[in-house]
Amino acid sequence: MKFGIALPNFGKYAKRDAILTIAKNTEALGFDSIWVSDHIVIPDSHQGFGNVFYEPLTTLTYIAALTNKIYLGTSVIILPYRNPIILAKMISTLDVLSNGRVILGVGTGWLKEEFQALGVSYEERGAITDDYIQVLKTLWSQERPKFIGMYNKFEDINFLPKPIQKPCPPLWIGGNSRKAIERAVNLADGWHPVGLTPEEVKEKVKYINKLLVKKKKVASGFVISLRKNLQIKRASEKEIKNVDRREILRATPEKIIEGIEKYKNSGVSHLIFHVLSGSLEGVIETMEIFSRDIRPTLKI
Repeated sequence: MKFGIALPNFGKYAKRDAILTIAKNTEALGFDSIWVSDHIVIPDSHQGFGNVFYEPLTTLTYIAALTNKIYLGTSVIILPYRNPIILAKMISTLDVLSNGRVILGVGTGWLKEEFQALGVSYEERGAITDDYIQVLKTLWSQERPKFIGMYNKFEDINFLPKPIQKPCPPLWIGGNSRKAIERAVNLADGWHPVGLTPEEVKEKVKYINKLLVKKKKVASGFVISLRKNLQIKRASEKEIKNVDRREILRATPEKIIEGIEKYKNSGVSHLIFHVLSGSLEGVIETMEIFSRDIRPTLKI
């Protein structure tokens, strides 16, 4: 099982030094991946993200230059917001410059006011996403790319550099819905939901396996990842009970170990932590405790 850390390119610690500190510690502590989130503008109706949201691919490019081996992921790029040809160029360039370390998570998006601000059709976001995924894969894999779709059409063009990872960087589809699962199986290499319990993951994996059989795709080559809150508790039982019961990784180290093993048994192969703490020092300490005391004891 692989483990990653979500960088604070938004929220309380969305500052250059904090992002760099967490990124360097993530690699030094032996985590497998670093992840960034995506929003372009934050409507007044949704201020929970905070006012600052660093552009994800620019952030990953900065981190790529300061790390050596850790994978660089998006959790997730809202695909309808970006011209797919430009995005394909940015991702392939990042993959080459990072020596093949990109994992591209994409999603359809959900914040209607943001779509309106960007002049993108909210109602057509699913169809746009499907079209753009095909554009990305075509540009990355074909020597002489040619594509005719609902929203894009091109031929007689050159597209270089191609990504180092062949035929393209791993492509994961974000979202908890059945439609997201179907899109992941039909068009991508993995599924990347957020916040689900082990029981919910297990139930959805049953559906994924049925779809994989129909598509004649090998289940072992399809990644089930999950983004989940992590908070190490040294508190009393009373305080722990006050945490949402769905948040099984906000607990004592012993309970966190049990929770991770449940996720493994449900089908998750890549777990990405959004670390919760009252301070930047607390975030780093949580990562250290996980690497030193929790990960070595996991039966996975």
